Amino acid sequence: MFIKIGEKIKNHREAKGVSQDDFAKYLGVTCKEVLKWENGDLYPSLELIPVIAGYFGVSTDDLMCMEMFSNEDKIKAYTDSFYEKVAAGNIREATETIREAILHFPDEYRLRVLLMYGLYLSCDRPAAVKHYSGELLEIGDDILSHCTEDPIRLEAKRLLCLHYCEDLNDTEKAREIAMSLPGRKICREDMLPIISEGDAKLSAIQENISSYTSLLASAIVSYTENAGNLGTREKIEFCELAKTLREMIYPNGDIYEGAYLHMTLLRDLAVLYMAADEQEKALDCLESCAHCAADFDALPKSTMHTSPLVNRLPFSKQQLQIPSKNRKTPLRDIFMNEIIALQCFEPVRYSARIPQICAIFRQEK
Repeated sequence: MFIKIGEKIKNHREAKGVSQDDFAKYLGVTCKEVLKWENGDLYPSLELIPVIAGYFGVSTDDLMCMEMFSNEDKIKAYTDSFYEKVAAGNIREATETIREAILHFPDEYRLRVLLMYGLYLSCDRPAAVKHYSGELLEIGDDILSHCTEDPIRLEAKRLLCLHYCEDLNDTEKAREIAMSLPGRKICREDMLPIISEGDAKLSAIQENISSYTSLLASAIVSYTENAGNLGTREKIEFCELAKTLREMIYPNGDIYEGAYLHMTLLRDLAVLYMAADEQEKALDCLESCAHCAADFDALPKSTMHTSPLVNRLPFSKQQLQIPSKNRKTPLRDIFMNEIIALQCFEPVRYSARIPQICAIFRQEK
């Protein structure tokens, strides 16, 4: 990360060969104050900044690390551009954007883990895995060996875990990495509601309501997919339960970050209803699925939740939860190309409702 003002003072003082005591005497302060500056426990008063800068022969901007703000703006611009290109499905362009950013900021692990993510998304076929896997693993190893920032290290582990499992079919290695991750009880989601106060406490609770709702609904669907003893009617019952859960928490339809997962839930329900020979219910699910996709696509880049339990909780489109590599948006593309095009819907392909469902995207523009 960037050098703080105390570290700048210490570096300039040592380069000039001046003791803390002599430096303090020159400024008319105590040696203890200088020590606190250099340890980051205290900042010099504003009137001393020009004096200190003049003493070291540097600009006040240099002393106050103003380049930090300039660099942070540039890094944010690169990061935003990366996520926008990923959201649009332009993975190659997104990856090249981060490669360019790393050329400018080679020591930024924040950018390196984004490159890992871009490489992971690029591994969408065997030839691509062969091409990108070595670099992805090398970056991951470098981050885990040298980076000290926990969020970056955890994200690197997450990507390595997924890459070993999905791309390299090495479930043993993936499990080894997964077991090194902290348990759910050792996470910020559990701690922030405890240690925060006022609005910050409420926001932390609301974020938990949102994330745990998505987690529980997804777990229910995963159970129906993996419990081999369930019949079609039982699977429908459980998927309807997951659907009801989301609708209870988001009565205003502001699912937002869970929009993709809700679409897949509605898809699964539609498929099950087709298997149960309940075509109208299947079409109802497809219609709800189309509305979910169109509503999400129509959102601005950032907005606020409106449902009572999550009211005014902020949302950015970068928070869209897609667990697979299918990061392309608009969600309309996923609905039209991967959901309604499923073979199981062939019996209703020429239903009068299909053109009406597809027309939802034109209505929402």
